[in-house]
Amino acid sequence: MSNVVNELCSRLRELIVEESYSESTSRDMKFVIDRMIEYADLNGIEEYSESVGENFVTYCEKDLQICGSRVIRAKNIVGKLNRLSHGLDGKAALWPRRFKVTDDCLPEWMKDLLNEYTEYCRNVGNKEYTIYYKRWICIRFLSNLAGLGCRSAEDIDSKNIQSAFLALGFNRYWGRIRGFMKYLFDAGVVNRDYSTLISYRRSGEVHPVIYTQSEISEAEDSIDQSTPAGIRNYAIMLLISRYGIRARDIAATTVDNFDFDNDRIQFVQQKTGNMWEGPLFHKVKEALLNYISNARPNIPDCSELFLTCTIPYKPINQAIINTMIGDVFNRSGVNISGKRHGSRALRSAKATNMVNDGVPTETVRRIMGHGTSYALRHYAKIDIESMRICPLPVPEPSGIFAEKLGWKGGNR
Repeated sequence: MSNVVNELCSRLRELIVEESYSESTSRDMKFVIDRMIEYADLNGIEEYSESVGENFVTYCEKDLQICGSRVIRAKNIVGKLNRLSHGLDGKAALWPRRFKVTDDCLPEWMKDLLNEYTEYCRNVGNKEYTIYYKRWICIRFLSNLAGLGCRSAEDIDSKNIQSAFLALGFNRYWGRIRGFMKYLFDAGVVNRDYSTLISYRRSGEVHPVIYTQSEISEAEDSIDQSTPAGIRNYAIMLLISRYGIRARDIAATTVDNFDFDNDRIQFVQQKTGNMWEGPLFHKVKEALLNYISNARPNIPDCSELFLTCTIPYKPINQAIINTMIGDVFNRSGVNISGKRHGSRALRSAKATNMVNDGVPTETVRRIMGHGTSYALRHYAKIDIESMRICPLPVPEPSGIFAEKLGWKGGNR
């Protein structure tokens, strides 16, 4: 399960205990949090986002079929997780309408620094909601610095930074504070780069999932295409295995995104907002046309391509796709022991296989729809054959180290 999901859920449990909710309310909240952890584990979700929360609520309602009151509770929990994921904490995460932090508590020179940083974030392309939560955390951090006696930028030193950060009470905040400290150094406000002062350790770094092309083909061939659901699922499976398209983008596609006359696919990615375009492979085209002609319910007012197979017909979502891909792998006979096997795992396998086949990393980045090349570091870690090209010789031991290696007994 994702470290981020686990961390957020653990923190939310702590806040629930601190807030002293009633026994029944606490029990309901913890029930929902446990289901969130199970949902993330089932679908191989590595990071938390608001769309993950939305899909989890749908999962509770449609798959778990929990009672209406607990569906409402799930929506409430998702709201709290959303605020935690963006950096809010304490009562502000639990009760956003009651507790708001403004920069009124800061001295003027700190307000000026914060406003300059905000403008910098906007200029480099941060979304407004990201800027909002960065400001929220920085306000608390700067307020702590002011409380420690910082009267100007010259008073900002390593000791005050550590004390102000630790007073926030949540290690995950350093990711936001680190960017702020890097900006202060680059802008010449402080004379040292304090962004590396506190190391943020991510526990248990997960390696990309690897399924060979033969294993993926075996999973595809295991889908029973004699039913409408099987025809639909086969087309979805090909879109992920052949292109690595995200589940959320597949759920949002319409017939207009596919140019069958010119064999092209084109859509705007929901995560990055960038256009994705590629050729429509013959096998994928056949699967899509088969679904449209023989399996898709005829719903004139529905623009989304992929729909549920039972009444009332409606567009499928990311959670349904994740669950479906997991079921396909479970029934296929492919060895999934110790591996994730949702849509993200299939997408990861696509990228990993391209890297190992020698496809240039920039090409992989564009095909996978990554906004920056940074994400490719995740896949390059398992490019064993390329790493064999540049091994370093093991140095001969010397000095005390060599002496210790040869020690076999007796007094040290």
